[in-house]
Amino acid sequence: MKLVEARDVADYLTRYYRRDRMTGTLLQTYTEELGRYGYVCTSKHDNITGEFICWPNLPEWARGAE
Repeated sequence: MKLVEARDVADYLTRYYRRDRMTGTLLQTYTEELGRYGYVCTSKHDNITGEFICWPNLPEWARGAE
């Protein structure tokens, strides 16, 4: 799994989600998942990286801890 960075869910989808697989409810679905779990994931088939990706919405202080 590859961790990726984004400002928010819309940015995550714009940066990584394959345009030909976008749906009208995707933003709402991913926003709900982020609220429920604190992260969103996308299969390698649905994103442009070709890897399973995840974006954890980490607090600002935790982003520089790597």
